[in-house]
Amino acid sequence: MNHIPTRIKEVLNVYFDLFESKLPHLLESYYLYGSTSLGEYYEGQSDIDFIAVMKREMNEAEIHILKEIHHEMQKGFPHSILDGLYLLKDDLETVSKTTNLCPYFNDGKLQGFKKFDHNSIDAFQLKKYGITVKGEKIENVNFDVNWDVLIENMRMNLNTYWRGWTNDCKKFLTLKYIGIFFNLGMIEWGVLGVSRLFYTFREKDITTKVGAGEYALRTVPQKWHKIINESMRLRKGNKKSFYKSIFERRKEALAYMEFIIQECNHLFVENKRD
Repeated sequence: MNHIPTRIKEVLNVYFDLFESKLPHLLESYYLYGSTSLGEYYEGQSDIDFIAVMKREMNEAEIHILKEIHHEMQKGFPHSILDGLYLLKDDLETVSKTTNLCPYFNDGKLQGFKKFDHNSIDAFQLKKYGITVKGEKIENVNFDVNWDVLIENMRMNLNTYWRGWTNDCKKFLTLKYIGIFFNLGMIEWGVLGVSRLFYTFREKDITTKVGAGEYALRTVPQKWHKIINESMRLRKGNKKSFYKSIFERRKEALAYMEFIIQECNHLFVENKRD
């Protein structure tokens, strides 16, 4: 765990001790992905994304204990939230309609049950950049990611979630319309979120939010550089804004997102031709 940030090591040490005391001999392997594995973990902004492989399926009582573990971790480390999926090795390695629905935690709470999506960007990150914390090395786990399916899913996400998010920010006096003036996290989320998609469509890979911003600065017209730099300074927690007007910032953020959504759709079509 030498390449894992010190804060995450502290969180995981407490978590594993707690897990073993309450659910002994049940955890087989544990992997990190997301911002941690990509080298861009910011405490208070980044979640700790994980995949946990269990030795057997958990019963209802054990899932209740699992909820207690996450609740305790949330109280002890409110700025270092563990987000992830608890599954079996077969769920990870086998693509099947009978694959188990697995407990999924987000924001410190059980959010429900879902299958491990082998063709998701999460699976791609896990396969290519995942960090083995416990158990079998991730590179030895036998699962593949279908890039064509993944990129089609990303295009759908682009034209549903992200286009809808942008349009909601334009609807007069809605929560998002007001929020994008004053909620700085929305500026960062929107601008760097679509920039990450742009990077993936162009490079067939994944990068961090700041990495996507830096890439965009090298590849998009200069007229967009100000809003990109503003979003990156928000991500990094720098205090001095590039804007004097929140109206100008909102306008440029939404215009940039529209531009990137169009660019990504063009790239998808071009890649299909190739």
